[in-house]
Amino acid sequence: MASDKIDSPLTEVESGKLKLLKEANTDSLPSNKPLIRRVPNRLSLCYRKEDGVRYFQPTSVAIGPLNHQRETNKHSRIQRGEECKLKLAKVFIDECNGKEEAFYENVKKEIKSLKDCYCFYCFQGQKWTDEDLAFMFLVDGCALLLFIVLYVDDAWEGFRVTQGLVGIAEVDFFLLENQLPYQLLKILIDSFAEASKDDDLKRLFKKYITAFVDKSFFNLTAPQQHRSQVDHSQPHLSHEQQKEEEEDPVHLLDLLRTRLMGVKSKKKEWTNKSGWLRTEMKGKRSRYRYSIGNVKELKDHGIRFKAREKVDSFTEIEFDDRSCRPILRLAPIFLHNTTMPLLLNLMAYELCPDFKEDCKITSHLSVLDSLIDNSEDVKELRDADVLHHGLGSDEAVAELFNKISSILVPSLKMHSELSRIHEYCSKKSHLRNRRARFVAKLTDTYFSSPWSVWVFLGASATLIMTVIQTYNSFQGKKLP
Repeated sequence: MASDKIDSPLTEVESGKLKLLKEANTDSLPSNKPLIRRVPNRLSLCYRKEDGVRYFQPTSVAIGPLNHQRETNKHSRIQRGEECKLKLAKVFIDECNGKEEAFYENVKKEIKSLKDCYCFYCFQGQKWTDEDLAFMFLVDGCALLLFIVLYVDDAWEGFRVTQGLVGIAEVDFFLLENQLPYQLLKILIDSFAEASKDDDLKRLFKKYITAFVDKSFFNLTAPQQHRSQVDHSQPHLSHEQQKEEEEDPVHLLDLLRTRLMGVKSKKKEWTNKSGWLRTEMKGKRSRYRYSIGNVKELKDHGIRFKAREKVDSFTEIEFDDRSCRPILRLAPIFLHNTTMPLLLNLMAYELCPDFKEDCKITSHLSVLDSLIDNSEDVKELRDADVLHHGLGSDEAVAELFNKISSILVPSLKMHSELSRIHEYCSKKSHLRNRRARFVAKLTDTYFSSPWSVWVFLGASATLIMTVIQTYNSFQGKKLP
């Protein structure tokens, strides 16, 4: 027997809960482009408080609303950076006969779209008016553009700054929480070109921005001793790649990632043709298994490591198994106090919930984490010119990768070469595998250093001479 339907009025508590549902803010839903936001907690919590400040917060120049009202004293480096920003912004605007009002009005017209470039919670609890934000964007954007020009031209005469401070400021401009929308830079560049009555300035500023980002690219991928061999005219970009780069980036960090990839990744369906990433379906769940081993294990299989001579993409991996001893080539990476924030903030950017492209940087770091288990693995990569660092010790590098391994989100489908490594190592009894291991053991034992080569040659010559003398004495006894 069906029970009678009882219509009872909602209580005040129930009405309040339903009101929360009606008024829920949907501005945080994924947008067409990634929003500027804070570093995801799962990454920032991996580091102690002092390390988090060093890697994710600006230490000299704070730009944008996320760091605009940080508590500082008048003698702090951030406060001196605020004063420097005003000077740089004034010099920038004075270059086109000082039209502050026109610059300000152009920024203020687009203030809503500029605010939409940030995650909605960036402005929660803040009492900024649109006028306050427009002035902040004006000063920060003009200061950043002039800094880029001075940095690329190395024209710091008269500004009384040291190269050390310039290097620190450069890192600050690539922190995730310290980004300005690229749209703002375009507004200011257009304003500058309009005030100067020279449209060619738009292309010139774009070249300056690209050159500024590329300097950080080369700092990350080319050690100091090899940096002179790198062509700074960016020949590594093909015509097709340059065409794809015409789309405006989200911000400077996004542009750096694009340059590291060589070209923006295209969204396309992927199928597991190689079969190396085995999938076992259980109901509606899928489980992925992958393993390539660390450096020592791969070396035991006869695989040696080399640095790629031409770096088209930071994440590119090449496995050559045509010779008697296979070679794994990786792009060289240089880790020091200024490149570590770049890598970690690139990873933080890819971990953002509205990032829609393949997480190639994070995936490549997960590959390096698989290769590096301890200081011996770091030393092997150093000897192969794949890894260079200025972090004090090999143990510090191994600890660094082990620390972030728990939150890495690998997308190894992008590294097709890894399937061949996995397949090669899984065939332990294969003739080629055994031959490579024999050659590797012979090489490491007798040809690992010039002294061992000379010892081996000397021992071989002694053995040959002994055989010849024995043969001659034996032949002499046969004579009548």
